[in-house]
Amino acid sequence: MTRPPIDFGTEWSNAGTHRRYGHDLILWVAAQPTQAFRDAYSRARGLMVGAGYSWTDKGHAEPQMLPCWWNTGITFDADALRAEVDRVVAEAGFEREAEAAAEQERHERDVASTKNAAAPIRAALRALLVERPWALGRALSEARDLASAETWTSWGLRSAERYLDNAAANVRRAEERLGRTPPATWFARAEDEAVRVAALEACRVLSSRDMDWAAVQNGEGWSQATTWTGHTLSERAVLDQGEAAHALGLLHGHRRQLSDEVCIACFGEAPARRRRPEPEEQPALGF
Repeated sequence: MTRPPIDFGTEWSNAGTHRRYGHDLILWVAAQPTQAFRDAYSRARGLMVGAGYSWTDKGHAEPQMLPCWWNTGITFDADALRAEVDRVVAEAGFEREAEAAAEQERHERDVASTKNAAAPIRAALRALLVERPWALGRALSEARDLASAETWTSWGLRSAERYLDNAAANVRRAEERLGRTPPATWFARAEDEAVRVAALEACRVLSSRDMDWAAVQNGEGWSQATTWTGHTLSERAVLDQGEAAHALGLLHGHRRQLSDEVCIACFGEAPARRRRPEPEEQPALGF
């Protein structure tokens, strides 16, 4: 016999002669490990090994072990091997189908039992995504995907509840931060109503630029450290002196995103702008 007696649904190539157990044997290597080969090797290993089948890292450059067949020259009952392989591969296939059917049944029961409880949670999550997406932080993308899913399992319901709880905690932390003693550096300046108005407008400007709510990058709008408090301030109709002082403290760290006019209104001066170096003049070519 010069070729593997069973191909297991994949291509086989002659990998030349290799040393095995002290003998030089011709090695055949499969293009890929098929499910049929895996099933046969795990369920009828004795017959498979006796017929020369195994796994190898020889004769190929793949980063994984591949199915192989060694032409040992030992006589074996090819018909009996084929019959047993057909039996165990079919058996494994039936078991997988049964497991898949049972899993689908469990999934459908889970969806049905979750449906009523999911309705108000889904509505709350969708409302949060519209009204306060910034409160979700890094979970924003996952929350959007979940809210748009047609059906939820119990896992989806628990995930949505976790997103809502975390968002509420983020808002609560922002409110707690605003309830602390405002920075003295800015409190006196925030006494001026014009400064408070300018600070609120500047917060809204940064919030409008915070398109990803600091979930991916911090270069535009608020940072991950300031996004919750910044958006909370932006939602205020007006800022009191303490809130405005907190706002000025946050805005000062982002002042280079604001215009000179807004900075002067908020801080009394324009920030030093980083200037790009002028390109070096190219020497004239002489002819």
